[in-house]
Amino acid sequence: MGHVGPPHHTIRSSLLRERGSVLLETAIAIPMLFGIAMSLIWSLGVATTALSLGDVARESARAIARGENVEVIARKTNEQAPKAQININQSAESVLVELTQYVSLPMPMLDGLGFTVHRSALAARENFSW
Repeated sequence: MGHVGPPHHTIRSSLLRERGSVLLETAIAIPMLFGIAMSLIWSLGVATTALSLGDVARESARAIARGENVEVIARKTNEQAPKAQININQSAESVLVELTQYVSLPMPMLDGLGFTVHRSALAARENFSW
C-alpha cells in the first residue's frame, strides 16, 4: 500500500495560499486601522477645540458685560485662542462673542480637509447702580 491522503505538493500549495491571504489581509487591515486611529485623534481634537472655544467665548462675553475694557478682553481672547477668528458685537443690553476656528486633518497629504468649529456666547449687560 502506498500513501493515503492528498499528495504532498497539494498540502504545500494550500499552506502557501493561506500565507498569501494572511499577508494580503494584513496589508489591507493596517492602513485601515491607521485611518481609523487618525480619524479618532482628529475628532478628539475637534471636540477639544469646540469645548475650549466655548469656554473662552463665555468668559470673554461675561467680562465685557461686566464692563471690562473690550480691547483688553479681545487681546486676552486672542492669547487663549490664537488660531480663532474673533467677532465681538455689543448692544445696550447684551454682548455677543463669536469664535471661529478651522481644524484640519492631522495628515499633510489631506491638508485641505477639515472642519470649521464655531462657538458663540451671549451675556446680558450687568448694570451696577447702587
